Amino acid sequence: MMSRRTLVTWLMAWPLALVAAQKAGKYADPPMPKYRVDAALFNAGAADIKAVCDSAGRELWRFFPGLKIKPFVVTHGRQGPITLFEPNAQGEIVVRLDTGGTYWCQYSYQFAHEFCHILCAFDKGDPGNKWFEETICETASLFVMRAMAKAWKSDPPFPHWRDYRDELRNYTDDVIARHSRVCEIYEQGLGAFYRAHKAELEKDPCKRDLNGAMAVVFLNLFEQDSDRWEAVRWLNSSPSPKGETFGDYLQKWHSAVPDGHKAFVRQVAGLYGVPIRSGGRAQTPSSPSLK
Repeated sequence: MMSRRTLVTWLMAWPLALVAAQKAGKYADPPMPKYRVDAALFNAGAADIKAVCDSAGRELWRFFPGLKIKPFVVTHGRQGPITLFEPNAQGEIVVRLDTGGTYWCQYSYQFAHEFCHILCAFDKGDPGNKWFEETICETASLFVMRAMAKAWKSDPPFPHWRDYRDELRNYTDDVIARHSRVCEIYEQGLGAFYRAHKAELEKDPCKRDLNGAMAVVFLNLFEQDSDRWEAVRWLNSSPSPKGETFGDYLQKWHSAVPDGHKAFVRQVAGLYGVPIRSGGRAQTPSSPSLK
């Protein structure tokens, strides 16, 4: 836990720290896309909130070269974190975080999840397979916070925040440990897990004990090769029609991604036991290891 004295020191030191970080040329790389923070009701400074969100966002943004996204605004919410489909009066995407004060772990976790929705080009299509995007975004939260914990050891947003890196990692480890249903996945396989809970996932795509457990499995895939993150920008290449099957959803994703990401999409489909057509022929998936 941070002492009040330490927190006050951080808040007083941030302007000089930010200048030093920018001069070092590390923390500011890569520059985040255009967004702003509306700090009202957060009970924390806008500059500090943005520093945390910048740090979280960069751990994903670095894998999306050339992607253009609409400006967005981070605001306070009271009914759970969410990214709204409808833009505000300024044309900005609205991201609401349900946290406050200096709970930087919650800011990081929630922002990473919501920023991933933006990178996935979230849309209003049929929600039947929305659970998969939610799983990917939960994976993003775990991935980002583990990456932040490593980065802050040598390159925190502000020097005084370096010691907070352990809190980031401990928070993530605790989230993973609470996803006890991941054992069910390793025992039965991801495909069997999905089929057993298909109705629940389609009814409630944000059922965290389910898509959170799947996120633990996907975390390994993205940490093995972090360049795979770019593939999610084509996850919603076109709106999902009513009644779209999960197989059709994955096939659409496979057809949309560049050739360099097709093997990864086939690997994901294989974990679920879903065949993917390639070159006009359906490829029957093998049973790849979850390890």
